[in-house]
Amino acid sequence: MAIDSTLVTPEVRLTPFTGLSETIRERSGIARAEEVHTSFGIWPATAAGDNRSISFTWDLNPDYGYVLMDCSCIFLGAGVKLKMNAVGFMEIGTDTGPGSTQKERQYYQLLSYPARTAESATTAIGSLQADHYNSQYPVVTDTGGMTFNIIQKPTGLLYPFPGISKIEIATVFSEEAKNQIAYSYRFFARFLQYDITQGYHYAVQSAALTR
Repeated sequence: MAIDSTLVTPEVRLTPFTGLSETIRERSGIARAEEVHTSFGIWPATAAGDNRSISFTWDLNPDYGYVLMDCSCIFLGAGVKLKMNAVGFMEIGTDTGPGSTQKERQYYQLLSYPARTAESATTAIGSLQADHYNSQYPVVTDTGGMTFNIIQKPTGLLYPFPGISKIEIATVFSEEAKNQIAYSYRFFARFLQYDITQGYHYAVQSAALTR
């Protein structure tokens, strides 16, 4: 038995907020940009007897501070065969670069509902049949979906320590069940970007866009 690993680097969309001058922005707690990371594709089926994992990984620009706003992923399986038993978590680390000593590393779990039973269970959950559990049907077909959402967001500024070359992000899903079919996925993560000078002078009070 082995773990079949899939590694994905999401695409990035950066939307600058241009309504204020640099001077005014530096004297406020207003974000300078929104940074969105998205990806869609296929989580391949496992080899015989294997488990699998999928990781979405990327770096944030260490010249800025960030607040995590959202993170989610949906997995879709055709033919109502989505019996996925998976756990997801997001790991954010600012300890890479010269002389790194695990300066700061944070973990946040992503959960799916109604993820209530083990993969081998035979008990129905509410109105879901035993072989259809954990599935929603967002496209009104027999394609079942499981949506994972982050349940606790960090409230502090993700800040690059001196000498750090990057801020690592990894969102990982691992599946206990063996011999699973291929699923398609849609991944989404959203951050607000702040000037480092703002981090010196202002505390980010909440993960909400301030105008």
